[in-house]
Amino acid sequence: MKKKTYSKEIYLPELKEFAATYPQFAGLASAEGKFLFDIVMKPETFIQAMILTEYGMPAVTSVAELCYNEARKKKGFQFTGRVKQFIGAMIASLMAANGYNKTGRKKSIIHRAYTRGEFYVKK
Repeated sequence: MKKKTYSKEIYLPELKEFAATYPQFAGLASAEGKFLFDIVMKPETFIQAMILTEYGMPAVTSVAELCYNEARKKKGFQFTGRVKQFIGAMIASLMAANGYNKTGRKKSIIHRAYTRGEFYVKK
């Protein structure tokens, strides 16, 4: 059996960069939604989102279940439509930082809390 190593440089937007692009979510990202920002802005999330994108699925599928479950654990935190938009904006920021563009097309997501998500293509 051969062993090979794969590495990929991944760009992770910082909170200030995200806030500059998505000012409507700056407060949420730096306060009660910071835990979601920390979940999304990881190399593993991008790798999963990249693979899902290559298979024609919305990138947000990569974190939909994890974010939903973690949000439900937070006392007093509501998983609202605005929170889903915030998660989508974070995925958009992560994908753009790593060379992907939005297509403007939405695709179905198989998840109880979501219905659709943005589809991306490599620049």
